[in-house]
Amino acid sequence: MSRSIFQKLLFTYLTIVVLIVGVLAVMLTRFFNDFIFRQEQQQLLAAGREAAAGVLSCSAGRITRGELNQMVDALGAATGARLFIYQGDSARKLLSAEGGRGVKEAPLLADAKRILAGETVIRKKHFSPGLNTYVVFVGMPVKSGGEVSGMVLLFSPIDQVNRTLFRVYGIIWGAALFALLAGGAVIYLTSRRLSRPVVEITEAAAALAQGDFDKEIRASGDDEIGQLAASFDFMRKRLRDLERSRQEFIATISHELRTPLTSIRGFIQAILDGIIPPEEQKKYLRLAGAESERLTRLVSDLLELARLRAGSIRLRRSPVDLLEVAGEAAAEFRLLAGRRKIAVEPHPGSGRVMVSGDRDRLRQILLNLLSNAVKYTGEDGEILVIISRQGGQVVLTVRDNGTGIPQEELQRIFEKFQRGSRAGDASAGGSGLGLAIVKELAELHGGRVSAWSEPGRGTEISVELPGIET
Repeated sequence: MSRSIFQKLLFTYLTIVVLIVGVLAVMLTRFFNDFIFRQEQQQLLAAGREAAAGVLSCSAGRITRGELNQMVDALGAATGARLFIYQGDSARKLLSAEGGRGVKEAPLLADAKRILAGETVIRKKHFSPGLNTYVVFVGMPVKSGGEVSGMVLLFSPIDQVNRTLFRVYGIIWGAALFALLAGGAVIYLTSRRLSRPVVEITEAAAALAQGDFDKEIRASGDDEIGQLAASFDFMRKRLRDLERSRQEFIATISHELRTPLTSIRGFIQAILDGIIPPEEQKKYLRLAGAESERLTRLVSDLLELARLRAGSIRLRRSPVDLLEVAGEAAAEFRLLAGRRKIAVEPHPGSGRVMVSGDRDRLRQILLNLLSNAVKYTGEDGEILVIISRQGGQVVLTVRDNGTGIPQEELQRIFEKFQRGSRAGDASAGGSGLGLAIVKELAELHGGRVSAWSEPGRGTEISVELPGIET
């Protein structure tokens, strides 16, 4: 069964935290276990040395036996241990056959022999039959003049050590449990925060696959996942805009195709039905021919744009004088411009402005730009073609003082499916293919396009192309 990314993150992080906290808790438990037992042993050793010193002082007459007993009782109370002192004959008697039974009720016989041989014996966990419990045992010799004259035995019940250890264990494992709970909460929130953008992207992708472009991604952040979410949401908005443009384009093209077809069919049907008198039939046939030419141009533009998008058009490059091409295109459009003034402004101080490109395609760029400018410029308007150099680039600019383009449409006029309406003039709108073709041809030449416009003041379309030295 597959798990979500949230479950995977949560499981992975929790496993890591549990392992780390568990290992730390075990290590601390072992450390404090050894530490507390060492502390207990050191305390018993110190008490044993003090008791041994008291025995020697009593033997030398510096303190009385009653004072020695008080010292032993005080040391036992301070350490919580039972102290036994064996000296002289009493110590040797423990090792005899008679005293063997007594030894078994205290430390082991072997330990007593080692102590009387001069060794200090320490047992971390030793069962005392006399006390009927496990104890920490310390046995040390009493030496006088380099000779062993007795021994001090200390038995500290392990229960009191365990009580201390259990308190420490409670603190350690309580802290570990708190760390796991706090870490688990943080990991849960972090995993949820990290996985939420991915989940939203997945849901948005599924919605996109179903044609729903309106599902927003609300995730934010400056990390890679946040940037991915922002990029995906930007892509979604672009796809939504393109889909709307496509639908608008289809509606526009359907209208543009249907209008001439309806006119042609109406003219022909009227002639066939005898509605139009014979003397006027030629006039209507010419109108039908004009509509068919318009339809042909529209289909040609569609095919041209499709070929450009598919990359099936190859340029026949050669050195081209852009100023000469601009002059030819302007001369051709002056007949169609009516009273509109069309002028070409060359680059100062240069007879020719050369670029490397396909002459026919460069001419097509100019014709499309001029056609666009004429369409949206009034009868008494002015259209200016400017050729200039900027570093190693040649900039072709077509400027008009027509109606202008609203700012909300300016960034979309080069899109494939955009049909602009200059300053709300819907009657002047074209099929939205001319500037799209200009953009594709400019990029095919290694250039780029840009636009400036202000409603009521006009529009300026610029094409920047790589220049060549003359």
